[in-house]
Amino acid sequence: MKFGYFNLREPMKLVECGHFIADEKWTHTASTRKSDTEIMIGLSGSVPLFVGSERFNLTRGSILVNFPKETISGANPAQIPSEFIWVHVINRAPLQILNDFNKGIILEGNAILPRFFRMAEPNRSIVLATQLLDIGHHKGHLSSADYAASLLLTEISNDYVNQQSSSRNDESKVTQIKEWIRLNINKELTVRDIAEHFEINQNYLAAMFKNITGSTVKEYLNGLKIDQAKYLLLTTNTSVQEIAEKSYFNDYKYFFRIFKKQTNLTPAKYRNASTRTFLNSPEIDPGYDIGKIVSVLEKGIDEKKLF
Repeated sequence: MKFGYFNLREPMKLVECGHFIADEKWTHTASTRKSDTEIMIGLSGSVPLFVGSERFNLTRGSILVNFPKETISGANPAQIPSEFIWVHVINRAPLQILNDFNKGIILEGNAILPRFFRMAEPNRSIVLATQLLDIGHHKGHLSSADYAASLLLTEISNDYVNQQSSSRNDESKVTQIKEWIRLNINKELTVRDIAEHFEINQNYLAAMFKNITGSTVKEYLNGLKIDQAKYLLLTTNTSVQEIAEKSYFNDYKYFFRIFKKQTNLTPAKYRNASTRTFLNSPEIDPGYDIGKIVSVLEKGIDEKKLF
């Protein structure tokens, strides 16, 4: 596979950009680049394409790059309505085209565009590409569109490079997933819901999460809910039954079983075992980091004196 290494000591020159909507049976006509590079970002559907003799399928979140002097054409008619953003840029600084991935070149201040790949976080680049369309088609400072195009290129490059460091990328992704789960703890989340939100395979998500955190997604979610239950037990006189509901457990027996499994105490014994309680009728926002507050309260310290 070919890789383009763009030295960004000067911004890219935006030639043109657009949002293309392809109907069924549409076929990309043959087009040969001159000194410009074309970047195609899939938004929806599926567009079968050739770059030279190589065949690709442009779908949502995928990137296809047509380097200078290369020819792109339709492989066959599209089978479903499809959309993509196309961007033509010219590199002012040197452009190297190589047949392998060279991290050393990137560290020297270059951005990389592989011939084809699927982005791990497509929404980030799609947002930048949409902003570029707006900037590129409105009058303003001539360099604005050039810098916007350069920013898009670096974002696409970062997505690819991060994927090559899979361990670091997985840790970053799991951190995002954990934060999103905390912010949506009030919903009945499933692994499938989370996988769909982050646009990654469900089985891969489950395995990645287990590998990084040592617990399953369900165990992590239950842990957050139990932390909330502990907080309410320590700070209110609310009944255990009602606390189960406020901690987003629909099944009281399940809540009771999970609580005892995690603490080796029943909810009532946990409440009675605390050195003191802090009755303040708290209102807890979904996603609030309760765990660290609970650890303070369990020691008999008023969290208001610390946080």
